Amino acid sequence: MRTSVQLFLSLSGIFLLSSLSAQVVINEISYNPPESGVDSLEYIELFNAGNQVVHIGGWYFSAGIEDTLPDVDLQAGDYFVTAISAQAMMNVFGISVHQWKGGALNNNGELLTLVDQFGNEVSSVLFDDSDPWPTEPDGNGPSLELKDPFLDLNDGASWQASGGSTGVIINGVEVFGTPGAQNSGGGNPGADLTINLAHLAFHPSIAVIKVGDVVRWVNNENDFHNVNGTTGTYPDNPEGFLSGGPALGPWEYEFEFTIPGTYHYQCDPHVLQGMTGIIYVYDPLQYTDFPLSALRLVNDNGVALFDGVPTRITGVVHGVNFQPSGYSFYVINSANMGINVFAFTPLAYTVTEGDALRVSGTIDQFNGLLEIIPDDIEVLSTGVPLVSPRELFEVTEEDEGSYVYAHSLHVDSVSNVSAGGFTIYTTFLGEYTILIRVDADANIGLGSDDFHPGAWIGVTGIGTQFDNSFPYTSGYQILALYIYILIDGIELLDNSAIQMFPNPTSGDFRLISDLTMHSATLYTLDGKIIAHDQVQEAEHMMKFKDIPAGMYMVRVVTEEGVWLSRLMVQQP
Repeated sequence: MRTSVQLFLSLSGIFLLSSLSAQVVINEISYNPPESGVDSLEYIELFNAGNQVVHIGGWYFSAGIEDTLPDVDLQAGDYFVTAISAQAMMNVFGISVHQWKGGALNNNGELLTLVDQFGNEVSSVLFDDSDPWPTEPDGNGPSLELKDPFLDLNDGASWQASGGSTGVIINGVEVFGTPGAQNSGGGNPGADLTINLAHLAFHPSIAVIKVGDVVRWVNNENDFHNVNGTTGTYPDNPEGFLSGGPALGPWEYEFEFTIPGTYHYQCDPHVLQGMTGIIYVYDPLQYTDFPLSALRLVNDNGVALFDGVPTRITGVVHGVNFQPSGYSFYVINSANMGINVFAFTPLAYTVTEGDALRVSGTIDQFNGLLEIIPDDIEVLSTGVPLVSPRELFEVTEEDEGSYVYAHSLHVDSVSNVSAGGFTIYTTFLGEYTILIRVDADANIGLGSDDFHPGAWIGVTGIGTQFDNSFPYTSGYQILALYIYILIDGIELLDNSAIQMFPNPTSGDFRLISDLTMHSATLYTLDGKIIAHDQVQEAEHMMKFKDIPAGMYMVRVVTEEGVWLSRLMVQQP
């Protein structure tokens, strides 16, 4: 029997989910773009008007179009666009969007209802193509935009024809719309970015804006907050800004940023609780210098924050040019952080490993991979030593653009074989999957037939990504520069092939087998080597000291295969 407390908690959870979902509104609709025949530029934009993250995975529209939204965390102030054709949206608006599965929007208007994964209504609008609704969106170029996310969606006066110019002419009229960006004249007039103060944090806490943009901070909490970006507190800020002393909400504060650069700020009463923020301001008419650590920032959906920003980067060429007809090569700084330099048409520069370069261009993102499209490449010096590659056991966003290596990888399969190269699927420590892309232009001297399932290999290369669908949170690989085959064609041994004791242990442990062991390695679960012994015997004592208690991995290589097992280390 459910108790009253359980019922209260259940109802509270439902209320919380509903209130969070209510933050998300249908914010823009392109239902009849100026195309003949099939409309390829139909889209729906969602906007998180609240101050908390909302997970929209599994949400869908109850009628009109067939679509289930992907696993995306929609940050406060973020947009999500789903469209009839992702390629058409890229061609016209230059943005990557989610593509719905089927159906289309009605040119005469219809009821659009967004529901969550449980079927609860999130946002609903019955739009029309006649007064009091704006009529221009009905085939005359503009999309239909909500003026303010807190207005009544079913009141035609709450909507407007978009003024977001694209410069694209179809059937003699220009396409207007702002998918994935603030509406052209609605929502928070006078502010280009709204930052909410809630739960001891700024939402968003990191933002990229252009010179002349106005940022509005909003405190709707019954708590003392302020915005302090003064040069007295942050001397490196190009200029200072301050909302005043800490004050209870509700209040708003606006500041126009007129000088490019990096701005730090804080809430004075809660800075020790981590309530800080950063705003990066760029000049769209010139190159603004930002550290590569900033340029590499992405949001929770893997979207680059600096996409479209003109800037300069410096680093040393590592590896080769993977696109001889143009450019696709990597420059990496001394902190082993890098970026792909990409161009369809090469400049005067010839790619040479070890060249230190200054590249001026625009940040871009393609299939999740961060790139800079170069306008100019300056050689600063030649023959510069490469950074030491970083060992990894799993390729993540942090490894993209870095010089890395992995060893003792078990080859599972080889696929995607073509004249351009092939992909090797491997596992590390029996549980971590690492994809290795072998590009023909790398000239590693080995073909796809040289990598047999069951072989053990090592690789050095560049961390990269190829994820052709939003969100850009998968598809991480190692782009190989060098590969070596450790052992060809042997399999994992059964657990009984080697005895290991004591396990758990608080000190050294012994390995005993009927097989001759060639090496024994003790790893942390994240791939760091604690101890590695070269042996040629059937019994071996593995020694180690001063490591934290916890779970570890042991790998033993024999002439008949590789043996893997977990080891529990306890405090003595």
